[in-house]
Amino acid sequence: MPYDHATTPQILPPTASLAMPTQRASQPAQEPRWFEYTPMWMRRTALFTATFALTIAAFMAPFDLFAGEGFTWIEVVALVLFGPLFIGISCWFCSALAGFFLLGTRRGDFFKVEDIVGVSNQRTALLAVVRNEDVAAVYARLRAMDNALARKGLSSQFDFFVLSDTNKELVAAQEGLAAVNAAATSHSAFYYRRRSANIGRKSGNVADWVRNFGGAYEYMIVLDADSLMSAELLQALPTYMDSRQDLGVLQTIPMGFGGDTLFARHMQFGIRLYGRVASAGVAWWTGAEGLYWGHNAILRTRAFAETAGLPRLQGAPPFGGEILSHDVIESMFMRRAGWGVEMAPLLDGSFEQCPPTLVDEAVRDRRWCQGNLQHLGLMRAEGLGWLAKVQIAMAAMVYFAAPLWLAFLSAGIALRLEQGAPEPGEPWFSGRAEQLLELHWSIVLTVVMLFGPKVMGALLILTRPEERRAFGGGYAVIAGLFGELVMSAVLAPMRMLFTCRAVAETLLGFDSGWNSQRRSAEAAPWTEAWRSCWWHTAIGVFVLALAAPYSDLVIWTAPILFGLVFSVPLTVFTSSAQAGFMAARAGVFLTPEEVAPAAVLAADAGRVGPALTPEQAASYA
Repeated sequence: MPYDHATTPQILPPTASLAMPTQRASQPAQEPRWFEYTPMWMRRTALFTATFALTIAAFMAPFDLFAGEGFTWIEVVALVLFGPLFIGISCWFCSALAGFFLLGTRRGDFFKVEDIVGVSNQRTALLAVVRNEDVAAVYARLRAMDNALARKGLSSQFDFFVLSDTNKELVAAQEGLAAVNAAATSHSAFYYRRRSANIGRKSGNVADWVRNFGGAYEYMIVLDADSLMSAELLQALPTYMDSRQDLGVLQTIPMGFGGDTLFARHMQFGIRLYGRVASAGVAWWTGAEGLYWGHNAILRTRAFAETAGLPRLQGAPPFGGEILSHDVIESMFMRRAGWGVEMAPLLDGSFEQCPPTLVDEAVRDRRWCQGNLQHLGLMRAEGLGWLAKVQIAMAAMVYFAAPLWLAFLSAGIALRLEQGAPEPGEPWFSGRAEQLLELHWSIVLTVVMLFGPKVMGALLILTRPEERRAFGGGYAVIAGLFGELVMSAVLAPMRMLFTCRAVAETLLGFDSGWNSQRRSAEAAPWTEAWRSCWWHTAIGVFVLALAAPYSDLVIWTAPILFGLVFSVPLTVFTSSAQAGFMAARAGVFLTPEEVAPAAVLAADAGRVGPALTPEQAASYA
């Protein structure tokens, strides 16, 4: 179908049509094209067995405590909530533990960029999908990739497309001027088009490109507006796909870069610290039945066209209509048709930006929450397979966990209030309150499982001299780990309430819409922080007032109350670029991209995070 484009100049190649039929939600599954050298059922059985074993071990402490004097209704509620919560934590930990052992003992199980030799002779399109973005920043990243490809003599094999769904005319005018300039000066072919009918959002944007131009390209690499990829990785991806005719998608693991604020820096350090441990574990037990994340991945164009046309779901948004988190379902449809979808945990050179503030993260998660919950409507779809439905349930549980945690904490507070305040002169740990100490096994196990993957990531770095130097040395790794753990713990209650609100709004039928993300910020002003977080403060003050007569309850809830009561100043402080700058100067939250920037970052993409002096960079390296 021809483009319904706006008046912005269109810079397009000759049409190369490719049919992309709409798929049905339920269709028969086809035989997989991939071969499993190790039966995946053994790995998945090991993962789920370990998950349930740890859950039962943790469950026994509160069960024995409550059963001693008979169950009250509040205790029954607490136990019912505890089970599903701990299953999610246990699965996350066991998966990461598998990744830790693989990366520590069998790194050869995962290929790296330097393992992929040769250059593909197939044409590849780089698709940057944008909507009301910072035009200068987007084109700076595209120019960085274009120049990097030129330095390796690969320009003729890659074509750039900016696919715009921008609906702000001023931004569209800026895009048009930037596109004309890029088309005239880029080493690779550079194309641009803007739709006026934003049908299907991002997935519809990509589908329109496939139907009109996909026939000319064997592969397409999908980019977000904040994506950046090295020339070495761009060369390796099509070459690897040539060698794996069973693969429909190869998903890289983007690392965070360019963070100025303290919040963004702590996120990108955390991802760099434990992201590969977590992703290696997931890759180990999903194999060729992994998921596509919608960006920084290479796709086989014809396979995508033949199998991934998304249907509209019955009903109105947020649960009906266009599929919001399209990437997950597209990969499941491709798997259903027999194509493999794999993750590549050790492929370096894939980058994206992290949200600059906690408020921006909450806005992004609101959209993801709606998308994940919308997928529950496909649980009965035929042909997706049991693992796809488990993955849908796990993705939904990421968001349902927040209201469950809130309910569980509320039940714990209610239990303590039910016991009454201690008598004058009575120590706080006497009586039934003393029995709460019997829960120490479950508490310790919970803390270990929540923070264990981060410690695993740090151990891998600390035991490898080259990686340790890349992160700025042992002190920088340990200081960053400690800072990341503290910030995560302090911000966790605020994130929990933001997620509870997102779940509630979705269930009540509020559609998140599709808006551009803020990619950078100097700081969140006090007015914005107050407008977004006043209710966190109110809830924290209310709980503190309830707990005040019970010293033991204040002690147990102090980590939660601190983050809530001081939510507004914490939001302002963590959103400060100056705070991020000071952390960088102190060697905290350093990443390899700052200590020794990759060429695609250092030469063309501008400053990566708070600038380090040459002397500091040399000392860290």
